[in-house]
Amino acid sequence: MSEKKPFERLPKDVTPTNYKLQLQPDLEKFTFDGSVDITVQVQYATSQITTNSVDIKISKAVFKSGGKDIESSEITFKPEDEKVTLTFASELPVGEGHLCLEFTGELNDKMKGFYRSNYTTPSGEKRVCAVTQFEATDARRAFPCWDEPAVKATFDVTLVVPKDRVALSNMNVTSDNASPDNADLRVVAFAQTPIMSTYLLAFIVGEFDYVEGKSSDGVLVRVYTPLGRKEQGDFALEVAVKTLPFYKDYFNIGFPLPKIDLIAIPDFAAGAMENWGLVTYRETALLVDPKNSSSASKQWVALVVGHELAHQWFGNLVTMEWWTHLWLNEGFASWIEYLCVDHCFPEYDIWTQFLTTDYTRALGLDALSTSHPIEVPVGHPDEVDEIFDLISYCKGSSVIRMLHDFIGDAAFRKGMNAYLTKHKYKNTQTEDLWRALGEASGKPIEEIMSSWTKQMGFPVIKVSAAAQEGNSRKITIEQAKFCADGPISGESPQWMVPVSIATSAKPNEAASKVVLDKPSLTVTLDVEPNQWVKVNPGTMGFYRVQYSPEMLEALLPGIRSQELAPRDRLGIESDLFALAKAGQASTVDVLKVIEAFVNEKNYTVWTEISTNLYTLGNLLSNTESKDLFKAFATKLFTQVYEHVSWNPKDGEDHLTALLRGLVVRVMGKNGHPHAVEEARKRFKAHCSGGEKIHADLRAPVYVTVLANGNEETFEEMLKYFRTQELHEEKERVLRSLGSIKDPALIQRVLEFSLTDEVRSQDTVFVIGGVTGHKEGKELAWKFVQDKWSSLHERYSGGFLLSRLVQTTTEGFVSEEKALEVEAFFKEHKAPAAERTIKQSLENIRLNKAWLARDAASIHQWLKTKAE
Repeated sequence: MSEKKPFERLPKDVTPTNYKLQLQPDLEKFTFDGSVDITVQVQYATSQITTNSVDIKISKAVFKSGGKDIESSEITFKPEDEKVTLTFASELPVGEGHLCLEFTGELNDKMKGFYRSNYTTPSGEKRVCAVTQFEATDARRAFPCWDEPAVKATFDVTLVVPKDRVALSNMNVTSDNASPDNADLRVVAFAQTPIMSTYLLAFIVGEFDYVEGKSSDGVLVRVYTPLGRKEQGDFALEVAVKTLPFYKDYFNIGFPLPKIDLIAIPDFAAGAMENWGLVTYRETALLVDPKNSSSASKQWVALVVGHELAHQWFGNLVTMEWWTHLWLNEGFASWIEYLCVDHCFPEYDIWTQFLTTDYTRALGLDALSTSHPIEVPVGHPDEVDEIFDLISYCKGSSVIRMLHDFIGDAAFRKGMNAYLTKHKYKNTQTEDLWRALGEASGKPIEEIMSSWTKQMGFPVIKVSAAAQEGNSRKITIEQAKFCADGPISGESPQWMVPVSIATSAKPNEAASKVVLDKPSLTVTLDVEPNQWVKVNPGTMGFYRVQYSPEMLEALLPGIRSQELAPRDRLGIESDLFALAKAGQASTVDVLKVIEAFVNEKNYTVWTEISTNLYTLGNLLSNTESKDLFKAFATKLFTQVYEHVSWNPKDGEDHLTALLRGLVVRVMGKNGHPHAVEEARKRFKAHCSGGEKIHADLRAPVYVTVLANGNEETFEEMLKYFRTQELHEEKERVLRSLGSIKDPALIQRVLEFSLTDEVRSQDTVFVIGGVTGHKEGKELAWKFVQDKWSSLHERYSGGFLLSRLVQTTTEGFVSEEKALEVEAFFKEHKAPAAERTIKQSLENIRLNKAWLARDAASIHQWLKTKAE
């Protein structure tokens, strides 16, 4: 793999306090002209100033101080370091001065920096808007600046724009006048921002409609949408207007800006970006069409709005000092978005869903030997993109959830207020947060949490019980590192683990709470002889649990009867599946436990089961068990399929709608005759102007008809795709196309992914869509190899490249494939995906070992089920 580049942060001899920035984008030539007057403090005498700059051409550099102008004698660009050094003819005087620069740049098409995004007007005209994405290190593509999170300053932004375009920035407009030089242009000036980091600056020039409202605490909220589609902003507006007061109350600190804009960008690499006062989103993360958006899409919008608005305090008001502490921003926002959505929409039961969206995914990645600690030392900015991953977001949010549960909400809120108040407009490190929460709770938070953020991985808690003595039972709990490749040899790292234990007497209350800070501990419980004992009630702790066989057996009736709560049912199955995958339990035993879920009605529990069955189905896809396994999965889901049926009932809840979509997709992909026939019938009516498919069932129907379809089906789907305007609907089709099984058609899907009909932001999901079955896996991997140079160029240095590598490699099951992947990336370096490549290789080899270990016993057991 590639060597790390030597890296130095910017020198501290000259630092900025204010930028007066003027930019004039040319939406036809895809360029921009700029000038900036940076108020700086010269800390000690120097004749050079070094700042960040990439793909910017500086034509003039002057330093002004005390009525004197000092011209630059040399401008030296260092593209590999993303820096420019300005050398002056004489030493710059110590104290305040002004660095005045004139420059030009390109409105690129790479979805980073100051870039262009394409859209079509309601009349069908193709146009371009100019937008920004600066996190992590791309403000330097828009203007020369000190592009490090700790170098905060204020910003006065002025945009010179075509007179018929909307111009937005972080703050409110203070003047908007015709340009004195050109009657076709306007000069729009914005109020000065608070002190903030460069990566949070934003400006946008384009055509948009908007809806607006005011929060109860007086903040003006606008949601900007594509032209002619303002009603699609109503739901996000409702969420934002509810969310701002919720956070104000939770943190006990008001939102410090006079307005906040949320805007949908046609081409956007991430889901959203928390620019202070001007939050940018993918269309699918902000827009909800009243008739055509699914329940899942609405829920996603609510979560993303909750996440980005949390950052306005946690990230923007108080910012991490360096990218090493990125998890502070992302882990925290990924936790509190659920708290916020639970407040706004209690009917979503969102905390149970957290287990499948964040918690189990983080456990899966963090069990690998190629995982990384939550806190990763970051040097060169190239390394930042690598840690925008499940560890920073999902493990980060999971350990904060565990901590919140451990210290209680009142102490948590008190600590959060103290942290934000003490450090507002400044920068922090992880320890600052632990200190504040420790003081608020009176508990050793820094000591406990360092064991979770500074070392990678997590423990498995092994639970066994001594013989019953009257109404008491001794429970022994032991911890050891949980490894995806089996039990650890040698001494295990230790965690300080908050462990709760419940019994069937009070299943939703902890009978005992301890901090396991050594290898093992014995706890005595008041429990009657016939009662079960459950460790980790509510699945709050970030660890796996391995019960002794008799303790596990005692829990199974609680699954069948649903006496155990959904989060506990899910946790038992999830832990056992992970243990089997790691060779610490039998896969057949897992399948027997999964059979106990036949009466299950909970959407999130079924989500976890279907995810695990998909993993197992992938493992068996090249074996003689393939069809037997499909039959097992179909039989398991039959009862719930009949329960939810195809037609929504009046007054039905949100979770039933989600469950129906999940169950139809599973049955359809497995070729269940009734599901396939029903999907075909509904798709035909939908496309021919008959009854429209309910939005919640569209993706499952598209997947089903394609998975069981031919060339005619494929052509029909493409034809339908080309008539759609709503990006959510287009994306549903794009993500479904790869379900087709014919190799020639799969190849067409792959080629289609790189055409102009598919936005660059969506290509990776189209390619990934073909990897859900064995026919597509090989073709997708070959396609990525064949097109590597153009794909790498398109996504270099971004997390979409890591996503592409992961989806097209990690599902293989043989050493031969592992060696092939290894050899390819030895030859074709991809620094931003380096860790992902190692994780994929590890997953391939784990799959191979799992198959070798359990394939025969799985086959024998599945045969008995088919008899």
